[in-house]
Amino acid sequence: MGEVTTGTTLDADSATLPRSDAPGQGLAVRGLSVRFGAVQALSDVSFDVPPGKIFGVAGPNGAGKSTLIGVCTGHVRPDRGTIELDGQRLSGRPHALCHAGVARMFQVPQIFSSMTVRENVETGLIFGRAWSDGSASVDPILDLTGLADRASDAASGLDLLARKRVMLAAALATGPRVLFMDEPLGGLNEAEIDAFSSLIRRVRAELALSVVLVEHKIRALAQLSQRIMILDFGKTLRIDTPDKILSDPEIITLYLGKKHEY
Repeated sequence: MGEVTTGTTLDADSATLPRSDAPGQGLAVRGLSVRFGAVQALSDVSFDVPPGKIFGVAGPNGAGKSTLIGVCTGHVRPDRGTIELDGQRLSGRPHALCHAGVARMFQVPQIFSSMTVRENVETGLIFGRAWSDGSASVDPILDLTGLADRASDAASGLDLLARKRVMLAAALATGPRVLFMDEPLGGLNEAEIDAFSSLIRRVRAELALSVVLVEHKIRALAQLSQRIMILDFGKTLRIDTPDKILSDPEIITLYLGKKHEY
């Protein structure tokens, strides 16, 4: 596969965040296929996510959602297919894709409990910024994610919502152009879901990120996404706008549950 290029970066002098007018073609996935032994985990999956758009992914357990994220972030090697970001083909292990502008939020928050909030976010900056001479600041990211007032707090004492904010901030500190989010709303109550959904919208709008959002909470996914893909046994069942997805009788019955349940 082809070479990768480094992604959009925080400016080391002004420490500003990438703005919503940043250029780029976004994410283009073509013909991804993955087999684990006798199991065809993904079969010829293709989709596009322009800059500044949220692309939702849903489907039943075992549909291939986690495998899709794994392939696109360098944790799983595909048997066939290509991934391009802003016209550059991506390949390699997670650190190479991170330096190319790919970031991931895990379903269970992966943060360093022995560090402060600021130190966690700075770790993301260091990991994603091999070029940095130490003059870049994470303050704009702390402001964006609502963590500025908690920057000195120990991560060990944070509740689940705050831990998710820290993980998102650390991912943003790597300077991504595409962000993969694996069930970011899991474990949150309704008020917390609203708060984190608002943050996702703000991040998408201010940073012009391409966002791939895997989520079981279909109503929230529909409210956040411009388009949604339904996976079924590794195959693309449908890609459409949220209103058409939620009104499709086959999807409602087989994959999303009864209409009144969401």
